[in-house]
Amino acid sequence: MCMKKSGIHKEKSLTYLDMARVLKNLLREYYSCGHTAALGIPSAYWFAEKLGMDYQCFEDLTFKQTGLSAQDLIASELARSARLKLFDTSRSIAFTACELGFKTTNHFERFFKQQTGFTPFRYREIITKNFTGCR
Repeated sequence: MCMKKSGIHKEKSLTYLDMARVLKNLLREYYSCGHTAALGIPSAYWFAEKLGMDYQCFEDLTFKQTGLSAQDLIASELARSARLKLFDTSRSIAFTACELGFKTTNHFERFFKQQTGFTPFRYREIITKNFTGCR
């Protein structure tokens, strides 16, 4: 019985990684155009269109494979990108927000706090302390 559960978990994890990989690649494509300030945050509709799928089919497939809605998976990947960008302290938080397609810094801050539990400023303080050895 344990083996069966383990096998199912591994299969689901691999499927999740595949879907996450597809979304990461599409996010890279989206952000590589250099016009994200004008385009805004990518939607699940954009991803479905890029994959040549009906929106509802994309939503159902994403949920089946990951246990998350398409928008939740996109938000998770967007938060991951934001965390990585916040490591670069030479960039302002406002610049990072704009670069990721947020219309305002306040919107980015609310989104980031909802996803991570920290404001971007507080997150940056924490990682700076952890990487410089100051506690």
